[in-house]
Amino acid sequence: MKNKGVKKPSKKTLKNKADKLWSEIIRSKGKCEVCGITRNLQSHHIEGRRNLTLRFDLRNGVCLCPLPHTLGRESAHQSPLWFQTWLTKNRRADLNYLFKKRLEINDKIDYEEVLKELNEAKKQLLLFSLLCLQAKVS
Repeated sequence: MKNKGVKKPSKKTLKNKADKLWSEIIRSKGKCEVCGITRNLQSHHIEGRRNLTLRFDLRNGVCLCPLPHTLGRESAHQSPLWFQTWLTKNRRADLNYLFKKRLEINDKIDYEEVLKELNEAKKQLLLFSLLCLQAKVS
């Protein structure tokens, strides 16, 4: 028997939740991947959000502070060539993966499935963090 009156979340609501969860997971790295600063962290898509194949892929995210994200002369948004050079030096395997994956076309996204996968990834990261903390205490 179906629950009457229980409205299924809209596609837009699910997409917004998935975007927020993706960003939260990327920022959970805890520091800017370029300079190591731990304040005002932001998430950045390497391949833009319009690419639905990669929009919620965690390998497509970089945790940055404002300077290397948008504000600096050498930042992901102000100097794509600098950023690609940085990625090649620091995240080569992810960059190679993204170059291959970016050409796949995926115009239909199951946002409920995306949310399940992101929530599972978040649980795995929390478990890993707890295990690391236990190892430090021991």
